[in-house]
Amino acid sequence: MKIKFLAPLFVFALIPVTLAGCSKKEKEDPTPPSGGPIENDSGLPTITSYLDEPSVQIHYQRTSDSYTHYGLWLWSEGKEGSEYEFNYSDDYGVIAYYPLSTFGNPKSLGFIVKQLFSYAGDGVWKKDYGQDRFIDFDMLQADEHQSYNIYLLNKKGTVYTDKERTKVMNAVNLCKFTTAKQIKVEANNPLEGVTLRKNGEVITPEVSISSDKSLYTYKLDEPADIADSYQAEIDFGNNMKCVKSVSARALYNADFDAKYNYDGELGAIYSAQSTTFKVWSPISQQIELRIYENGTPTSVDPTKGDDTFTKYDMVKGEKGVFSVTVDGNLAGKYYTYFVTNSAYPNGREVVDPYALSAGVSGLRGMIVDFSDTNPEGWDNVEYMQYDRKELTVYETHIAELTCSETWGGTPENAKLFKGFYEAGTTYTKNGTTVKTGFDHIKELGVNAVQIIPLFDQANNETKMSFNWGYNPLNYNVVEGGYSSNPFDGLVRIREFKELVKAYHDAGIAIIMDVVYNHVNGLSGCNFDVLMPNYYFRYADNDSPSNGSGCGNETASDKYMFRRFMIDSTKFWTEEYKLDGFRFDLMGIHDVETMNQLDAAIKEINPKSTIYGEPWAGGDIAMPSGFTPANQQNASQFVGYGQFNDKMRDAMIKSGMNTVGNKGWTNQAEHVVPCDEIVDGMRGITSGATDDPNKTVNYVSCHDNYTVHDRCIVAGISDEAFIKKVNILSNSLVFTSQGTTFMLAGEEMMRTKIIYDEDGNVVMAKDEDGNPLNRPDVSGNSYSSNYLTNQIDYALKIKHQDLFEQYQKLIALKQQAEGLHRDTAAPADTVRAYDKQIIKTSFVWDGKTVEAWHAAPSLTMTQEVDVSGKTIYLDTLGKTPTNGKITLSPFETLIIVNQ
Repeated sequence: MKIKFLAPLFVFALIPVTLAGCSKKEKEDPTPPSGGPIENDSGLPTITSYLDEPSVQIHYQRTSDSYTHYGLWLWSEGKEGSEYEFNYSDDYGVIAYYPLSTFGNPKSLGFIVKQLFSYAGDGVWKKDYGQDRFIDFDMLQADEHQSYNIYLLNKKGTVYTDKERTKVMNAVNLCKFTTAKQIKVEANNPLEGVTLRKNGEVITPEVSISSDKSLYTYKLDEPADIADSYQAEIDFGNNMKCVKSVSARALYNADFDAKYNYDGELGAIYSAQSTTFKVWSPISQQIELRIYENGTPTSVDPTKGDDTFTKYDMVKGEKGVFSVTVDGNLAGKYYTYFVTNSAYPNGREVVDPYALSAGVSGLRGMIVDFSDTNPEGWDNVEYMQYDRKELTVYETHIAELTCSETWGGTPENAKLFKGFYEAGTTYTKNGTTVKTGFDHIKELGVNAVQIIPLFDQANNETKMSFNWGYNPLNYNVVEGGYSSNPFDGLVRIREFKELVKAYHDAGIAIIMDVVYNHVNGLSGCNFDVLMPNYYFRYADNDSPSNGSGCGNETASDKYMFRRFMIDSTKFWTEEYKLDGFRFDLMGIHDVETMNQLDAAIKEINPKSTIYGEPWAGGDIAMPSGFTPANQQNASQFVGYGQFNDKMRDAMIKSGMNTVGNKGWTNQAEHVVPCDEIVDGMRGITSGATDDPNKTVNYVSCHDNYTVHDRCIVAGISDEAFIKKVNILSNSLVFTSQGTTFMLAGEEMMRTKIIYDEDGNVVMAKDEDGNPLNRPDVSGNSYSSNYLTNQIDYALKIKHQDLFEQYQKLIALKQQAEGLHRDTAAPADTVRAYDKQIIKTSFVWDGKTVEAWHAAPSLTMTQEVDVSGKTIYLDTLGKTPTNGKITLSPFETLIIVNQ
């Protein structure tokens, strides 16, 4: 996973949003009113004139007087968030004073107090208070200057409406069913009253009111039906009222499952004669299908776009499925659903979760005739038939492979699918020419490429910036920003199929990184509009559980989301002939879902390789009776594996929160333990599983530091030292049992720190003066620029010897049958000598191979007899003396007995 920070919960329907922490959006600052003398040491003036329109003033006080480097992240419903600075001060503290028109005159405004990116680092979230908070303008009274004022205190979550902090802003804490016959409405302040409505009609069930008048508990005469709409009008007095939908989450119980769980087809079911549309939404009262000729809203492009549509009323049928059949050949047209239910009484337009392609930025689903999307020879493309233990997985990103000036390919193909499989690209420097891009991967010799997410993301596809892609929008749609024409939903399909074909033709499997554990933003997303509160998990206080660290977590334990995950991965496997999946934050999903999913995929491709991160990004709200697919439950995994971070941490302490630590491969000052490395080499994840089929060994990946950068932040600057750490670490990985995994660029000493030609760190800045790279945060570069994330092929020229060593390690891992065991290697075949040397032995073409690995801290003397044996690899390039080699620190020596 890439985002370990708690990010704000953005909302979207047909407007693409970017999760905070994934990117920043440029904003137009309004012209502020004039200011007076400075009131405190913030350096900000006081307000002496006022805006002539409705506005908001967010007052913030710190217990210390230092306000430097603090600002706000603000967002309104359906819009991207942006960073805003405090621009005034008074005797309370600092003030953010902006007109509401800046945010589209919203009814509510989300906010986070945080350190400015210019101080904390680009994309680095240093929050003053951990949770998202919201200003509901219906709950405030404007002052004489048309300003809505709130008052905050650092590190505290309470929102006040006066500077003395005696009045707390009105808020609704609860509005939900607690059982099928009970509704609770609770506020943080006493209420004047509550009016309850069912399907728009006032109802008066028995009610009990707490002594402080903040809690209303209703007892219904009959159990509520999920299809009915319940709303509460909540009156705080002083003309402050709000209407809240009654959450039906408590009604999603066993009775609901028996009545509504659905196993039939969903989505746009196409034929040349007609298309049938089916969408599951038992809670909704009405759904309208909208068919567009054009996939581009005019709000995105007035010239290319067209907002005219034909509407069709859908009919609610069995299991709460709405459907309608439209005659004629609809291939190439676009569609959405306009949904009306208790949570969205005025309706909300969303993309079908089962849409299989989309227009620009994923704003409208597309009806696809997939027979029109196949490249020449597609019918002859077969799944790669590798045993998962012979895989050498190379992790990369569509854009990073080709975004460097050193790639040398067709400029218009850079950062796109077409560049990812463009052949014949090279880079030349000082008379030396090396292969780049696709040809580089083929030359390296890996047999599998894992691509960081390529499904449709909440991106602006008309103006792409670097983004890893862990901000899911439409799960079954290829990301259009990587296609040569994001406005045509067919182009992305054809070009990705061409990519898969090119790699399969080269003998390279394609593994897709998938992110079913969270969506880009919960409120207003298509899942939550169609079935409010169903597809996600919630904490005890009814706030969205945040096990992903991205504001929400999906509920794989719910039947219909489990079914969606299985349907989605089956679609990708069948239509795009993918060879496997890497699951982001797999520990958020439950074991039963993952077991069923793996079994379903294996029915299509028995050799499919599935593995995932066996952890979450925070505490999860897994219901009782379900087992999370995390590392401690790996023994219950059936058919799929997990990353062995125990071996990684023992080697190099690569976790993002262990900046100053060192491990076995980069600690030269003293001996450190290596038990978890030995276990990993045997195919064991320490304390989790002894099955090599469930173990993925690695030293670095996209959201950790590269080996180079990990050494830098550990205080190691000598390049020769770092280079030896690099090959020692991955030589351990490539001589291990289980699946082998590496980060793209390690074979050429990749770094995400930007250097000039003299080797000095360049703190590149954007046009606003914000740093684009920082060595201390360079691992988690999910929203950094292309320059930071590029693969620089000049490094291949510089480290050609390293590249050649990787070629040999990769070939060895793939070809040595002794490294493909289905059970853990015997203990006597992987041995540690005084924690300073690790020796493993295995069989290759019937011959015994010995691999010796010496720690940087080596002080003992160890001679290896190489007489009559073939030296397959010596990373230090030694010449034997009298048929022997005495091991040196950092050395890997691999010999084959004849």
